[in-house]
Amino acid sequence: MPKVLPEYLETRRQQIIDAAAACFARGGFHRTTMQDICGEAELSPGAVYRYFQSKEDIIQAMCTRGHEEDVEAIREALKLNDTVAIMDELIRLFFSGVEDREFCALMVELISEAKHNQPIGESVLKGWHSILEPLSDLVRQAQDRGEINPALDARAVTRVMLGVYQGLVLQNLLEPGMDIEGYVQTTRALFQGSFWRGGSVSSEAGNGARAVLRH
Repeated sequence: MPKVLPEYLETRRQQIIDAAAACFARGGFHRTTMQDICGEAELSPGAVYRYFQSKEDIIQAMCTRGHEEDVEAIREALKLNDTVAIMDELIRLFFSGVEDREFCALMVELISEAKHNQPIGESVLKGWHSILEPLSDLVRQAQDRGEINPALDARAVTRVMLGVYQGLVLQNLLEPGMDIEGYVQTTRALFQGSFWRGGSVSSEAGNGARAVLRH
């Protein structure tokens, strides 16, 4: 029997993950069957089960692949060694994919499933933390250079950045045709200092906001 090359096996594995992603985006995790995935991948059930024993296995592999790609994109952007340029590149990389509404649907499905399925929830959180760490390092370095307010918690800043992205995913899914470019420009303004035009914000105002959060 001829030996199967690892490259072939990996290509087939990615083919199955891509097929599952398309099915999940259209019909959701629970309505999608393994037979649906086999049909989308144009593979026999035996071929699919050789790589994955269940939908949950495929979902976890999908999470791992997505987060690995995100981390690699962040690492490449960090090589620019300029905070504004890095921010611009990250916005370009991540926000451009949001125009694909099937991608948005898949993201929402994944987060929803994570709440009810512990292994998938752990995979999602692990992926988020792998993204939060390098971005938090970016924020800390910018704080050291005086570019970002050093009084802010770097990890909290990073979570806000992630929240802006996730908010765009949700809004574009629910409102097709929304002004994504306007959203991108506003995001740049928020993180590059051109959003606020009302003068300095007093420390009393900041203390008041913290008091509201506490209550």
